[in-house]
Order: sequence, then structure tokens, then C-alpha cells
Amino acid sequence: MMMGVMSAWMLVGFLVLLAVVGGVTYLAVRSGRPHLPPGDDARTLLNRRLAAGEITPEEYFERESALRSSEPRRSRRR
Repeated sequence: MMMGVMSAWMLVGFLVLLAVVGGVTYLAVRSGRPHLPPGDDARTLLNRRLAAGEITPEEYFERESALRSSEPRRSRRR
């Protein structure tokens, strides 16, 4: 009987430890993402990163080109 109680407490301790590690991991991953105000888009973020010196002009133009190529083309009607 004593072994059953001890095993149960070990399981509870393991689950608590697992919950703590999971919570810390979640918060660490969540804090690593940039927090954008509502309405900010990728181009605005790119402009801010260039202005802040986080990326070089070469990186800016490369990423801006990728944004342009991923935008849906607007059809021209005459």
C-alpha cells in the first residue's frame, strides 16, 4: 500500500514539473515574437526594422521584393 501512495505522489510531482516546464516554454516562445499593434502589416514592420538598424538596406530590398512578389496582382480593366 505504501508503494502505491509513493508512486501516486511521484506521478503528481512529475505532472506539476511538466506543467511548470510547459508554462515557462510557452512564455519564452511567446515573448520572442514581435508584438504588432493592430493594423500593422509586414511592410510597416519592415520599414521600422530598417529605420531601427535591425536590418541592412540590402536585406530590406530583398524582403520588400519578396513581399511585392507575394501580393496578389490586381487585374487591369480597360
